[in-house]
Amino acid sequence: MNAVSVVSAFLVLLVLPPLLDGIGRRVKARIQYRRGPPLLQTFYDLEKLFRLPSVVPTENPMFRLAPYLAFAAALAGGLMLPFGSEPVLEFGKGLIVFFYVVAMVSVVTVLAAFSVQNAFSHIGGHREVMMVLSIEPLLAVVLGVLAFKAGTLNIAELASGVSPSPSVLLAYILLAYAAYAEGGFVPFDIAEAETEVIGGPFTEYSGRLLGVFRYALLIKRVVLLWLLATLIAVPAARAAGISGGMALVLVQVAVLSILYIAAVAVEAANARLRIDQAVSLNKKVFAVAVGVLFIALVGW
Repeated sequence: MNAVSVVSAFLVLLVLPPLLDGIGRRVKARIQYRRGPPLLQTFYDLEKLFRLPSVVPTENPMFRLAPYLAFAAALAGGLMLPFGSEPVLEFGKGLIVFFYVVAMVSVVTVLAAFSVQNAFSHIGGHREVMMVLSIEPLLAVVLGVLAFKAGTLNIAELASGVSPSPSVLLAYILLAYAAYAEGGFVPFDIAEAETEVIGGPFTEYSGRLLGVFRYALLIKRVVLLWLLATLIAVPAARAAGISGGMALVLVQVAVLSILYIAAVAVEAANARLRIDQAVSLNKKVFAVAVGVLFIALVGW
């Protein structure tokens, strides 16, 4: 661990998520021929929520704890990824730990939904469960393919150890799909679905607690895309003679920004799916991922 990794990690994880969300809202507005909000609008929204008190409709302690647990899980997952040449938190089999830590954000969201007596909240919780059960196996298989081809479960080594092959290229495409769906971009924002189930799992949340939850979800979205950005940026940077330091971080940020804007452009062109449609689509993509795993196992 070095100072560059620590500083860049906290800047990326705490500053970039609201900033990229603001840029994304502006890009989406322009695609839809609207003016859109200011680039810092998400910061303004979060600041306003943090200043407001939260209404607590239940004595269940999970209602209060859930936003902070989700925030901690999203932040911890991000710190396991390389910022430059190394992560802030490093484990021997970091890829497995990363998978479970990031999944905890969804698990905590479900627990929060069922901590209150509200039909809309419960509907959102059920939908989140269905999305998790249909997308997490896909993410696990894709990460398994990449780990198998690189011969390591260390995330920092994974980024530089994967050699180009048909299975790796397909795994990158599937990882982009999994990050998009897991990040809750339209049409996969089915659990929340404000116009349909009035906020889903977050129906009863307000003020500071809602702000923390929103912040956690924005961080999770960036963390998932940062993993993909790292897998793309590290080999490209090293081919250009950049091996580490702040220069590599800037390349990662550039790739992340491109991926985020591309995701927003796709989002602007799609309408929300029904939960059964989303689950069916995820099953089909999972079947493709199993095929890609077979291709990797035979050496392609």
